[in-house]
Amino acid sequence: MPYSFLIADDHMIVRRGLQNLLHDQFHASAIAEVSTCRELLQHLEQDEPDLLILDLQMTDGNALDYLERICAEHPGMRVLVYSMRSEKIYAHRVMALGGVGFLSKESGEDEVVRAIRRVLQGLEYRSPATEMRILAQEDTAGEGDPFVALSSREIGVMEDMLNGLGVKEIAMRLGVQPTTVATYKVRLFDKLGVSNLLDLQRLVAVHRQPEK
Repeated sequence: MPYSFLIADDHMIVRRGLQNLLHDQFHASAIAEVSTCRELLQHLEQDEPDLLILDLQMTDGNALDYLERICAEHPGMRVLVYSMRSEKIYAHRVMALGGVGFLSKESGEDEVVRAIRRVLQGLEYRSPATEMRILAQEDTAGEGDPFVALSSREIGVMEDMLNGLGVKEIAMRLGVQPTTVATYKVRLFDKLGVSNLLDLQRLVAVHRQPEK
């Protein structure tokens, strides 16, 4: 059965690689591309593919801010996140917002094909590492993952901070007041038990270490 795809990624080389894979492995009936969040939302107003392969960070913002809305407005479309962002931090969040899976860009081609095939079959995709973490969290009631308690907006603000943006820059990107961003910052620091950016960087570095 031929499927239609939409690739949302701001790197042309990634889009081209995925295009080749989709043609070779899935005999795609149609493959469209967008490179910004704005283009993504505009495209979905006109066309709904069977599968959206979505990068989280694009040139004009964090797609996580739009994920819940996209999934709610397009219930017939599957959304597979394909990102360099930390799987430990984002996989749970993506699934909670309606995505059907989180795939790391560090995955090999065989794993990419397996993930796409699985979600096209109507199933969810979780990497073996994520499956193990879910089982561990069920046994410990979520202990050990400090990011579970963060809201999607707090996650986005955290990532912007880690990328070197200041409060005013983040406020401009989000279209909110600097005081609102400052509130998000206080909340996420409090939830994570850190008091400054350096402590936050250390905490995130620990939870982004590769699986052993």
